[in-house]
Amino acid sequence: MNRRSALYSAVIVLLLLVVIVLQILSMIQSDRLYERLNRIAGISKPQKTEARVKEGIKNEYPGDDGDWLIWCINSEPSNFNPITSSDAVANYVVSGNIFETLIEYNEDTFEHKPLLAKSFAISEDGLQIDFILRDDITFSDGHPVTADDVIFSYNTIINPGVDALSYANYLQDVDHVVKMNDRHVRFIMKRVYFRSLSICGGIPVIPEHIYRFSSPDEFNKRISNPVGSGPYIFEKWEVGREIIIRKNLDYWGKMPNVDKIIFRVITNDAAAVQALRAGQVDFIKQPSPELFSEMSQNRDFTEKFHCLSYWHPGVGYFWIGWNQDRPFFRDKRVRQAMTHILDRENIIKHILKNPEAMIPTGNFYIHGPQYDSAIIPWPYDPERAKQLLDEAGWVDTNGNGIRDKDGVEFRFKYQIVGGTSIHEQMAKLVKDAAAKVGIEVEIDPYEWSVFINRVYDRKFDAVNLATVGGLAGDPYQTWHSSQIGNRGSNYVGFNVAEADKLMEEARVTIDDEKRNKLYHQFHRILHEEQPHTFIYTRPGEAFLSKRFENVKMHLLGINHFEWYVPKENQRYR
Repeated sequence: MNRRSALYSAVIVLLLLVVIVLQILSMIQSDRLYERLNRIAGISKPQKTEARVKEGIKNEYPGDDGDWLIWCINSEPSNFNPITSSDAVANYVVSGNIFETLIEYNEDTFEHKPLLAKSFAISEDGLQIDFILRDDITFSDGHPVTADDVIFSYNTIINPGVDALSYANYLQDVDHVVKMNDRHVRFIMKRVYFRSLSICGGIPVIPEHIYRFSSPDEFNKRISNPVGSGPYIFEKWEVGREIIIRKNLDYWGKMPNVDKIIFRVITNDAAAVQALRAGQVDFIKQPSPELFSEMSQNRDFTEKFHCLSYWHPGVGYFWIGWNQDRPFFRDKRVRQAMTHILDRENIIKHILKNPEAMIPTGNFYIHGPQYDSAIIPWPYDPERAKQLLDEAGWVDTNGNGIRDKDGVEFRFKYQIVGGTSIHEQMAKLVKDAAAKVGIEVEIDPYEWSVFINRVYDRKFDAVNLATVGGLAGDPYQTWHSSQIGNRGSNYVGFNVAEADKLMEEARVTIDDEKRNKLYHQFHRILHEEQPHTFIYTRPGEAFLSKRFENVKMHLLGINHFEWYVPKENQRYR
């Protein structure tokens, strides 16, 4: 009996060992799968893909519930439809607050993590992506979020009649989307795309029962009263004054502390700071550079307000775009000349007054691997600018002080947002610098909503604007020739066959190092062609009332969902 017992015990131990080994092998295989998933997404670290349990939802962050955040915005949003809008100010209002996506980024590791999805997986060949939705997710009206809503959102974006070309081009590598069941959607790719997980998982999910439409034009006209699954609900839009969103008390996820966010429109920078000091607003994101420089050195101000400065991939860059449909800017020598006439180091020193700001040479995040740091910015050199203009055939043939070519005088309109300090200062600099080389500039200001629609329709000669950045950027939307017209984002009409080819190849290159080499080649073409004059990139900056606590700096920036106001400092009920 003892021998049998010993033999029996040995068999049991052996079986347990086999089970453990199989479990370990299964875990290794799983890790390999997600390592590949991360490689395809352009991320190097492994990640967990299961959503956290809903326990402890209400007060996961420290601090008290209550109070309002009054957020100053410097222009009137034009559209709160997350699919047709590319308005950065509108994005502040709806993204994350009202509308959510299947997955999101970890703010400090840049790894993907579940949001509306509780898990996700990608096939070994990168051509199939599965999302399993959470069981407890609902829209703010109580309707459950299902696979039908995800597929409806996707189909709406790719509908050729919907004003979403800039978004749809990212989804062009998706062949179709399959509803496996109410909680399971599968994206089938035509080809590998290095951002496929980010793009498919980043679709804003809109409720089909609310946004269903009979014609694309009907959908395009829906610009207000947004309904989503996020922690806030749209309350009202008082045009010219403010937009109010309030806490969604039935939110499926972790509840924010702040009861209301009021986005108050103040277009004048100095007036915005006055309102901040008077307690009429709490938060200003990206104040004018000169005001940030001045106020961050003011002791009385810094005792009451956080002065936040932080690099992150979304900082983007400020640029002047030259519309290549216009006769003035068809020749790259002219575009190079326009860059040479601007003293960008002086702009950084005297307008930005920010020693951390830098002159970029391309569109990628200046501290990221896609950016080719070996490329040197074109120098300030008015004499070289004159030579280039002469070579391009723009000379003063009649002695009136204005260059001309083929009977066309070099006079153009420079479109800006009126009442915006940085735009107005830049416009004056461009006007003065151009006059010194025989070019006449007319400053052409517009209110924001008119301005941005003119940009979309390419109704400008030259324009200045800022472009936000992102992780693992894909320049296709902004620079590929297919994005010219039809409200695509290639506003300046950049059209270089070699650049198109490099962007297309980079999209299907999974290996980070190989893809970045392709982007470095693209970067050099961009530098040579100068479709934009890249003026500066700078850290993100913000002012925030010190009654808000738990203000953290993340690699992705700051997160207002973490903030709270202690009960004793709360102003609003």
